[in-house]
Amino acid sequence: MLSDQIRTVFLSYFEGLGHLRVESAPLLPRDDPSQLLVGAGMVPLKPFFLGQAQPPRSRLTSCQKCFRAVDIDEVGDLSHHTFFEMLGNFSFGDYTRAEAIQFAFQLLTRELGLDPERLHATVHPSDELAERLWQEVAGLPRERISRLEENFWQAGPTGPCGVDSEIHYDLGPEFASGPADRPGQGQRYLEIWNLVFMDSERLEDGRTVPLARPGIDTGMGLERIAMVLQGVPSDFDTDLFAPIQEDFAARARARLPEEQRRRHLRILADHARGASMLITEGVLPGNEGAGYLVRRVLRRALISALQIGLEGGLGACLGAVQAVLGRQYPELVGAGPAVRAAIDEEEERFRETLARGREHFEAAAEAAAGGEIPGALAFRLHDTYGLPLELTEELARARGLGVDRAAALALMEEQRSRARAHRSSAGTGLGQLQLPASQFLGYERLELDSEVLALVLAGELAERAPAGTEVDVVLARTPFYAEGGGQQGDRGRLRWDEGEAEVLDTQPAGAGSRVQRCRVLRGELSVGLGLVAQVDRERRRGCAAHHSATHLLNAALHHLLGDQVVQRGSLVAPDHATFDFGWPQALGPERLALLERELNRAIRSDLERGVQLLPLEEARRQGALALPDELYAAEVRVINFGEFSKELCGGTHVARSGEIGAAVLTGERSVGAGLRRIELLAGAAAEAWWGRERER
Repeated sequence: MLSDQIRTVFLSYFEGLGHLRVESAPLLPRDDPSQLLVGAGMVPLKPFFLGQAQPPRSRLTSCQKCFRAVDIDEVGDLSHHTFFEMLGNFSFGDYTRAEAIQFAFQLLTRELGLDPERLHATVHPSDELAERLWQEVAGLPRERISRLEENFWQAGPTGPCGVDSEIHYDLGPEFASGPADRPGQGQRYLEIWNLVFMDSERLEDGRTVPLARPGIDTGMGLERIAMVLQGVPSDFDTDLFAPIQEDFAARARARLPEEQRRRHLRILADHARGASMLITEGVLPGNEGAGYLVRRVLRRALISALQIGLEGGLGACLGAVQAVLGRQYPELVGAGPAVRAAIDEEEERFRETLARGREHFEAAAEAAAGGEIPGALAFRLHDTYGLPLELTEELARARGLGVDRAAALALMEEQRSRARAHRSSAGTGLGQLQLPASQFLGYERLELDSEVLALVLAGELAERAPAGTEVDVVLARTPFYAEGGGQQGDRGRLRWDEGEAEVLDTQPAGAGSRVQRCRVLRGELSVGLGLVAQVDRERRRGCAAHHSATHLLNAALHHLLGDQVVQRGSLVAPDHATFDFGWPQALGPERLALLERELNRAIRSDLERGVQLLPLEEARRQGALALPDELYAAEVRVINFGEFSKELCGGTHVARSGEIGAAVLTGERSVGAGLRRIELLAGAAAEAWWGRERER
């Protein structure tokens, strides 16, 4: 049974049992600071379990996009992934354990045709009721029911939780990793479904309190059930991965032992899927948060690409990824050019990093005593110069040298431990370092004289950063806009006597500070250094045009649909923008065309931009639009374009709407239950889109 059929059978089965089918929410969670990404099917539904919101029906079912990085080092085995799809059915104070077990067992055996003799269940040692129900409702013999202490599930450090019951499938003795294999241990018994009996809430102080309305939360990984139903030896041999692996295999030129080759192909297939889906949602490679995960999976994939001698580049696999996932997630196809551009840019940046790292490797190799590169040197090559440990080992082997891998790994773990300690004691991000505040002058100036107040190298404060390193720089005065309000951070250059650095990104760092993530191209950066800071003007112009266009779009939506429209977020980049808003149904082609005409009328009207600093309550009284869940200061910046739009915003904008040129709405789609997304191109990006359309 193909994966598309499995989704259909699952969702239709539960619709027949009175469940409302809801679309997948975005991978980026809304209003849930405990989650970086959606890692389980129930995460978007947490408010329903907690009683904070009323579900559209007491029974729901979904196929939810998920992303987990906790198992990233395991990717390459039979069944671990970063991006995956979770099939689930949910009850909010409706049915309980008995129905959940009955529904699951009947779906697996009757609808999907699994042999009931190969099904095993695990329960929490305290859950005698579930153990009894598996025997009474499903007919499982007692010897195929195991008690496991780990049968307890929660979505994050806080939130709904409860004991669970897992369903395992016996793959057969040929999969056994040893005679002691049993459900929960070894490879023979594959966990395919988890039924969580959600009856408690974990609070921030560690206490667990009962939920007012206990519920049911289940999750079955599509990739794992596809492996079972398609009778293949791993998830990676299913139709969800095989075409992507075949694309990479056809372009692999290195001769490797089969086991190594297989693992690298699996890593490439998984990471290509995961990175493509995150980039589709506007998460670009970066050094913080979800952007860091994109960078991590891409660079891990690029290491595997180097190991197998991949020709044609990593991004060439995008067509295969779209062929596998594009029917279910058409947004992946629509975002194709942006996804390919992001992958190609990251690959080029990584190759530059490797080129610099190899130069430093040669120095380390010459200094190696006793035929081995010390762990401290291998760690430094990784941490300071970006050379992965795997590549250091490969280069060392070619020179007849060894690497003290254990010592290098110990230093990496020590660094991770320090980072975890910093996060737990002082929160996440660079704000933990209490960096000095910087004065932002970028609304009026794109180039100015400044000086370096602080440098952060490899997570620690530093006095200098030599050529070839990437470093976070705090400037006394900066023209660079830090990412915020959906708008991406500025890029550009820092120049000083005998030196230059490329500004790769700009991010807020708390307490009024902002950091420029820089690559030092030549010379040396040092604290106290005077320099010239220069914003990339074309990129800023593109961001400003797209940001102003989203303001006009927001106003046009209110004019067309009424004030019940609620903005839920946006992404503003130099070459595109997206706008998310709450609305129960698709706009349709006619209303989308009306919206585009209204937007372009406002652009052609050449409306003057106004800027005011107002008390928050006064801004609201004047009707300024705002994000409903955003935390605003007592005094806010209000942007208006004539009488057409007025909105709270800290971003950068054009001086008059006519500077946008024109805008085109390239699509409108659902990105979750009651959540729509409009995709927009403005100015030169819109002109390029029209050119491509003419050539079709």
